[in-house]
Amino acid sequence: MAATNRLDEAATNRTLRRADWRFLLPNPQPVRSICFADGLLAQAVAAISADVIESATRASGDCDLAVARNPNRPTLQAAWAALRPGGACYVEWTSPLMGGPVKIRQRLEAIGFTQVACYWPWPLPDRASTLYWLPIESPHVIQYLLANRVRGHGLINRVGSKLLEVVWRVSLSLRLLVPLSVIARKPPVADDTVLDVIRSGWNGWSSDPLPPCLDWLLLTGGAKPTNKVVGLVFAESDRSPRLIVKLARVAESTAALDGEAANLRAVQALRPDRVRGVPQVLFLQKWAGQIVLGETALIGQPLYTMLRRDSCRDLALKVTDWLAALAEPATARPRSEWWDRLIETTVGEFEQNFGEVIDPARVQATRARLATLGDLPLVCEQRDCSPWNVLIDNDGELVILDWESAEPRGLPLLDLVYFLTYLIFFLDGAMESQRFTESYRAALDPATFTGRIVAECQQRYLARVGLDPSVLRPLRLLTWLIHLREYGRVTTGRAGQPDPNDRGGLFVRLWEEELSHVNVAE
Repeated sequence: MAATNRLDEAATNRTLRRADWRFLLPNPQPVRSICFADGLLAQAVAAISADVIESATRASGDCDLAVARNPNRPTLQAAWAALRPGGACYVEWTSPLMGGPVKIRQRLEAIGFTQVACYWPWPLPDRASTLYWLPIESPHVIQYLLANRVRGHGLINRVGSKLLEVVWRVSLSLRLLVPLSVIARKPPVADDTVLDVIRSGWNGWSSDPLPPCLDWLLLTGGAKPTNKVVGLVFAESDRSPRLIVKLARVAESTAALDGEAANLRAVQALRPDRVRGVPQVLFLQKWAGQIVLGETALIGQPLYTMLRRDSCRDLALKVTDWLAALAEPATARPRSEWWDRLIETTVGEFEQNFGEVIDPARVQATRARLATLGDLPLVCEQRDCSPWNVLIDNDGELVILDWESAEPRGLPLLDLVYFLTYLIFFLDGAMESQRFTESYRAALDPATFTGRIVAECQQRYLARVGLDPSVLRPLRLLTWLIHLREYGRVTTGRAGQPDPNDRGGLFVRLWEEELSHVNVAE
């Protein structure tokens, strides 16, 4: 990706992420807004609104959204006057002297606002893109977050996390936690938020009675504008979420939600006896002109946080067995049945996207190696089976997240290659040092510590799925072509040479390393 395009994408992402609180509103894409703030917050309001009024004197009581920062009473009155009935107000307070949620609620209700909800964003929106929005008047949600926060490996990181937790608890109890992001409505209010949509359809997917109250923790991570927004939905007093909802930050992400729902349903239909640890689709419906995907809430600790040198082999074998079970029973299908769909199109797109910067002789060698593949079973490929998408639940069972890229009738072994590669990257510290090639090369050598683990897992998978060891080299090579194809689809028309510092550049290096490696353990 060209440097200017990367900068543009980063700027767009930062602006949109500054307005992620919009998913707490009845409409995340307001038609008409008024903003009593400046800087990045004002830019964010403009980015999500069809029209932004610059002055309260132009308001005529027809705004869907009013936004303010540290407002005084006249500003709150102006926001109220600008809003249509049912409109929403978003306000940020950055001073602990405002008295916390109780005093803020009193100020807003004195103006006439209702349905006041207070959230604490972290990291602070002005300093970095916010990762989550915590409903600070919901103790059960706070307890869940504190119990499930990812903590660092080292002593310093663990001590730092504990100190931060203490600061949070003290600040909460003393009502000093800032900033506060507050949503309020101008009555009369319709049932039109995401939580209202969930309530209205509750009996369609749950046999449990509708809880009297629903809360949610909004997760808004991601380095790209296309990353999804995720909400963990809690019933009153629950210590763990009842369900997960996913929303598209931008329109281009809608197809990914549709794809994830279709893939999860396909997995459920194909393997109803082997879908433990895979979310189930509860609903897929419209809200405010966009898609909301509801899934069962499967929770656990990210696998990479449990990764140590003495636990690496056990974790690797655990995932190996899970992937093999997903593939079983594996019956070989004629090559003619899947070659064009899964291999020819992959190599073709690879040449189209990167042909100008890739040595043609290497492409020819790639085709020659792939041509050695014979009949293979068709299995479900998750296609993002990585240590950050694999959780360990309280029973020690695996949970596999993010199925939007899955291929229900794909090829075996590819998910295992991808998972083991990133597992070793985490173990070796390559995610920080960027020494990916050295780490990958060592993992291909069965004489090394990581190489022995990789070789054992590969051999175990081949035996369980009934694959000849000769498929190992071409399928390992195909793994990186498939992920390069996905990268190329995202960057086609603005890419050219993949950036060596992003995943596209990494996949090129892994493809080249795999192609040049001779002594692969089989």
